[in-house]
Amino acid sequence: MKLEKDFIFAASTNAFQIEGARNLGGRTDSIWDEFTKRCFHIPPIGKNEREINSIAVSADFYHKYQTDIRIMKRLGLNGLVYNIDWTRIFSKNSQEINWEGIKFYDDVFATLQANNIKPIPILFHWDTPMWAEIQGGFENRKILEWFQSYVATVFKYLGKYSDIWFVNDENSTFTLDGYLGDYLPPAKNSKEGFARAIHHLNLCAAIAKIEFEKAKLAGDINPAALLGIDHDWSPGIPYRIEDAKACQEYNLWFKNFFLDPNLKGTYPAVFDDWLETEGLTDVIQPGDMALLKNNCLDLIGWNYYRPAYIACDDYQEKPGEMQIASRTFFVKGFKQVFPKNNVRYTSWNWIIDPTMLLPGAQQLWGEYQKPLMIVENGLGAFDDKRGDLILDYNRAEYLSIHFAEVKKAIAQGVNFIGYSLWTYCDIFSPSGGYRKDYGLVAVDFNSPIKTRTPKLSYVWYQRLISSGGENLTHDDHDMLEGLLKGELSTWDFWYQ
Repeated sequence: MKLEKDFIFAASTNAFQIEGARNLGGRTDSIWDEFTKRCFHIPPIGKNEREINSIAVSADFYHKYQTDIRIMKRLGLNGLVYNIDWTRIFSKNSQEINWEGIKFYDDVFATLQANNIKPIPILFHWDTPMWAEIQGGFENRKILEWFQSYVATVFKYLGKYSDIWFVNDENSTFTLDGYLGDYLPPAKNSKEGFARAIHHLNLCAAIAKIEFEKAKLAGDINPAALLGIDHDWSPGIPYRIEDAKACQEYNLWFKNFFLDPNLKGTYPAVFDDWLETEGLTDVIQPGDMALLKNNCLDLIGWNYYRPAYIACDDYQEKPGEMQIASRTFFVKGFKQVFPKNNVRYTSWNWIIDPTMLLPGAQQLWGEYQKPLMIVENGLGAFDDKRGDLILDYNRAEYLSIHFAEVKKAIAQGVNFIGYSLWTYCDIFSPSGGYRKDYGLVAVDFNSPIKTRTPKLSYVWYQRLISSGGENLTHDDHDMLEGLLKGELSTWDFWYQ
């Protein structure tokens, strides 16, 4: 099945992971600058342990975006999902625009557009400005005013470049690991902080929708443009027959709780019950639910990496039964388990299983009736970069078996408008630093110019795009020939 010509083949990336130039162009610190400086940690080489490294330079997209866009054009992309940096645009407070930041993104988006690559901006991805965090960040209701000022400015000056936008990326990971835990900044370990942050994030999306519609009326955004929310739901699989109810409860929290507020304007009843149990009934204030209900978003972005095996939280694992320790949550009734037998894992202990992408897409489409886009799908690995050829067959296979499920979903009536893999080039990973490779293009982080080199998976995606989504082959001789003769033989200074 050949896909429609307007299907979006994209790659996704994120400012604090790729951009660098953290103190250039009038920019100040975000919570990620503070976190990586305070928690800097380099584990032993080759260990799949978390590296927290400097993001001061990263892949230096700030200075190399023209080179990168040449590579993207050569790859054949017709879209780039880019999580832009709030702090680069409002570096001091919510009122003073940093015009150097606006100019940077204007230059990037204009260059993408000139090369027939649609910019697909995401407005917020975990990187609250420090000036806002010092005042309480997303726990402070004033964040609604600050965010309104930010999005209105972005839509006014950059809205002309795209008809597809997203408000947030992975609210679940940000709030669960940053407010209920300390794995991510702002590392609050607070149930109250979590409740206020997730509710304010949802209200910010509704406010963004109001400003989006205003920008359409002002002529700054295409009247047909869509504004969506991007979520990282891992569809649940009951570990045993008797875990079916626990799995339903998991999906209620991890699908509906994070999507319903911005797609239906409601919360599942379990959240109201939890707020009451925790004595947090003042989190949702009069008028909040009407604001959500009247300003639902238009589009679902979905980050699919793997499914989640779910068991009742009182299940006792047998010795040697699990690959890694189970994960419990802030609510009772279920836990996530990681079976060792008959389950594939990456070198970073992430499950490899595309089979829940199709039923998950059918659930999302059937329940919300909103267009879908895969915004993130990719393989984090230790790539062998010792030679001239980076033969990441494992990544090409991973992407191929997952894209095949996207095609099945389209054939069965799911309105997928695009697929964007994670990620274009190697970048800083919050879970693995610079040792966890995700890119189609390698970055030499030890090089003063951060040299770019295509991997085998780059050729795989190039062929997939040029075939209109038909060529899913990932292990043939022609792919290697394409890397040797088609790419590396002409990969000169302009692409490095």
